Amino acid sequence: MDFRFSDDQVLFGETIRDILAKDCSAAAVRQAWDNRSGTVPGLWETLASTGVIGLTAPEEAAGLGMSDVDLVLLMEELGYAACPELVLEHTAVALPLVAEAGNAAQRDRWLAPGAAGDLRISVSLGSPFVLGAAQAHGLILRSGDELHIVAVGETELTAQTSVDETRRLAMVSWDPSPATLLTADLEIIERAERRAAVAAAAQCVGIAQRLLDATVAYVHDREQFGKPVGVNQAVKHHLADVGKAIEFARPMVYRGAWSISAGAPDAPEASSMAKLLASNAVDLACRSSLQCHGAIAYTAEYDLQLWLKRGWALSAAWGSVTDHRNRLGRSLGI
Repeated sequence: MDFRFSDDQVLFGETIRDILAKDCSAAAVRQAWDNRSGTVPGLWETLASTGVIGLTAPEEAAGLGMSDVDLVLLMEELGYAACPELVLEHTAVALPLVAEAGNAAQRDRWLAPGAAGDLRISVSLGSPFVLGAAQAHGLILRSGDELHIVAVGETELTAQTSVDETRRLAMVSWDPSPATLLTADLEIIERAERRAAVAAAAQCVGIAQRLLDATVAYVHDREQFGKPVGVNQAVKHHLADVGKAIEFARPMVYRGAWSISAGAPDAPEASSMAKLLASNAVDLACRSSLQCHGAIAYTAEYDLQLWLKRGWALSAAWGSVTDHRNRLGRSLGI
């Protein structure tokens, strides 16, 4: 069996990287920290026009009807760019959930407009905090063993602080009802959790790679005692360890996406291992880049902090290292 990505999948990923390099630069992300929405103006519409936003929606709802395997390279690129848009929540989780579990009225209301990017759906599958709730039109929220989809106008939002100012969090007050019920099928809910974990893992890999690239460039150019900092063995070893962590995590993330798409029996274990390794990789990349950059990395004016803070936030989102290690342990009976 050939597990390599197709030429079209690779080309799509490269195209998105080029778009993000132009429209989601560090300067654009920095501006998103300070604007009202926490997003890059026009970027959501650009991603919608290229098919990213509706990638997982079914074709009958004007989506592309593609899989987690098709999405995983794009999520990695979004992490590499520190993209602040709700693509993970909306495209990786919400649209497949509504397509799989929604009734006719819910599908009509949310799927086609969601695939076109005319509205945004954020998701919380158990956390009390919802990302981008104030910028979304609909929210998928958990109540006990049920998932509900609720219009934002029918909720009360309380803004929360976040280490990453583009990750605008809110606590949501709402009332579940039979009309808002999306699903009570535990298998569907767990599958959504796996999709979220793998998508977050892919973004973690992208962030870790960006931190590694930036740090390698810095230690090559920064001189101390007339020599580049990067000639020191300690620096080389730190960066080599980050590179190894990324290369161990990346294929596991791809395997997690394939297992979900194929409905493989090992999908729970594969997705947890993907998030565990990716969280470890981005945690190590954050620590090592801080250490190798020195004091400048602690300044708000230096762009490295955009990826550091996103990495710290995503490492813990959709299951921390400890959470997924415990899940794997239970699966193995240890």
